[in-house]
Amino acid sequence: MKLKGNQAMDNEISPSFKIASRIWWNITWKTILFAIPFSLIGGMLGAMIGLIATGGNDPLANQIGSIMSYLAAIPVAILVISSSLNESYGKYRVSLTVVDPLKEEATHNESTT
Repeated sequence: MKLKGNQAMDNEISPSFKIASRIWWNITWKTILFAIPFSLIGGMLGAMIGLIATGGNDPLANQIGSIMSYLAAIPVAILVISSSLNESYGKYRVSLTVVDPLKEEATHNESTT
């Protein structure tokens, strides 16, 4: 059992480099693969909107397209992380645990006094 922020969690372990790498790789390749189409579409739409809004100012339209390309990838990354919480990594699984905020605060206050 590992102590995390002054609170003991049942069945909590420190991840090995191998497990952390598997989780990172799972999130990374899916984000890249699925974000590319959304990023391209967002960039093209942003550049078209930028050309219309700026009256044909190419550098500014390109900048708007770049920003829209980046913004289009953010929801994809969030969805990939969300889906990664439901997957198993060998004999491990990433999960979220509800922490009682009153118990957390009491434990924190005891450790600071």
